[in-house]
Amino acid sequence: MRFRRNQRMNESSTAGAARRAHSWAANIGPGLVTVASDNDPSGIATYTLAGAWYGFDQLWVCVLSYPSTVALQLIAARVAAITGCGLTTNMREHYAPLFFYFAVGRFLIANTFNIAVDVLAMGLALQLLGGGSIAWLTLASGCVSLVLQWSILYERYALFLKWLTLAMFGYFGVVLLVDVPWQTVALRAFVPRMEWNEGYVTMLIAVLGTTVSPYLMFAQAEQEAQDVEEQKGTRSEALNRKMSVVRGQVLLRTGLSNAVSLCVMIAAAATLHVMRHAPVDQVVRIDRVLEPLAKGYAGHVLALALLGSALRALPPLAGSAAQAVASSLHWERGDRRDQRIAWLLVTIMVLGIATAWILAACRVEPVRTLYWSAVVNGMTVTPVLVLLVLLSSKRKAVGDLAAHWMLRALSWLATIATAAVLVAHFALEFA
Repeated sequence: MRFRRNQRMNESSTAGAARRAHSWAANIGPGLVTVASDNDPSGIATYTLAGAWYGFDQLWVCVLSYPSTVALQLIAARVAAITGCGLTTNMREHYAPLFFYFAVGRFLIANTFNIAVDVLAMGLALQLLGGGSIAWLTLASGCVSLVLQWSILYERYALFLKWLTLAMFGYFGVVLLVDVPWQTVALRAFVPRMEWNEGYVTMLIAVLGTTVSPYLMFAQAEQEAQDVEEQKGTRSEALNRKMSVVRGQVLLRTGLSNAVSLCVMIAAAATLHVMRHAPVDQVVRIDRVLEPLAKGYAGHVLALALLGSALRALPPLAGSAAQAVASSLHWERGDRRDQRIAWLLVTIMVLGIATAWILAACRVEPVRTLYWSAVVNGMTVTPVLVLLVLLSSKRKAVGDLAAHWMLRALSWLATIATAAVLVAHFALEFA
């Protein structure tokens, strides 16, 4: 990841703040994909509810989706590395406007709603730590996040957030402390178990929506496009070496993210589900998962995990959405484009914060809202995946270095699976 380091000391504080915001949106936003931002509050809530309501029955999603999730990110990176443009630009050039604007609109709406529920999760976290009105805590935490994105470079920001996100590893501790039926876990992790009912299928959509997220692909592609622009004239051999490095990073990063997801689900299944504290579709106190490790401080540990993961997820969510809009409008790269992206980021964040405040003021149950954010994401992921896989086979987009057949096969598998689950959901709902 690259930052703008050539700020002159004699610039005004306003100009300096704007440049830092440009770095957030134009550089950090698309490229920041970490364990914490992959497992944002929406993901934590969804995996917890999956384990609490259905036990170990959906572990297989996190395991079997791993190859396809890696393949989708590698295809996105390869398309960007060959063309020097992100996915949005490539889709605009190779698809009819109807399909292109549908994909961009879906991405923008999903990201904005995801921002809203993550801001709401920060309000919930602050309430768990010290009490108070969740509506005003949500508004305050959202404003603080926006100020941090505008005024502080990521390097300084991450020095503090990395300690907050360590709370997420409390789920590993729970898995080690409680009695886990490991034979059942091993079986359910590799052998899918399906239930033909609307609740199970809806949960499956949510888990797929937070595991196979288009945000990962858009983020990866934008980062590679920026790298290509900064390294014009790179020979194909160097490009191949670059892609080899990207492959290793994606394999490791996705593996760590899915491992955290598995631990959250296993911990919830071994505590809430096995102890029958969470009947299906009932409200769940997701902090109880951490009680075997943290005892009376379980709520505090959960709060730190929600705060850390939300603060890490918000900049890339807003930044990648702003990038998608900029690419769809064909803005040329440069300082003027960065300035526009910075204000787009602010606009998207403000919309997300306002939505979060309305949800909190209406006393919408936060955990269910986080869960339904994942459902919405899962319901809208298939069209984007279809466009991405088709793009990888277009010679005009990737030249002679078309994506390997294995990558395309794995990507089509993920696309067909998400589409099949969506069809099953509608069949059950309207049957």
